[in-house]
Amino acid sequence: MSSTFNVEIEMHDKQALEKACERLGIKIQKGRHKLYASTEKGTGVFLPEWRYPVVIKENGTIAYDNYNGSWGKIEELNKLKAFYGAEKAKIEAIKKGYTCFEKWNEQAQEIEVRIQI
Repeated sequence: MSSTFNVEIEMHDKQALEKACERLGIKIQKGRHKLYASTEKGTGVFLPEWRYPVVIKENGTIAYDNYNGSWGKIEELNKLKAFYGAEKAKIEAIKKGYTCFEKWNEQAQEIEVRIQI
């Protein structure tokens, strides 16, 4: 049985989302998006090898249906969240005049952002 999940996460920054998706080579599209059992309105993020898009709703929550991994690997969503977080941190640091350094560890699937004050 399929289920649509709504994950509460703060993903309100359009610029951070666009930068994260650009870096990951992921297509995004605003509008209505069909998941297996529902239609969601927001920004659709088309993760690699996912049957349905992940939808970032206006309130910042995420709707997706990956059928417990059968229709998409959760690691791809986790990577999107990591890159979004890194981009958001850099945007906010730069607004305050700080310098940012970033390091992506492909093997560990970790991103490190250092902010110099």
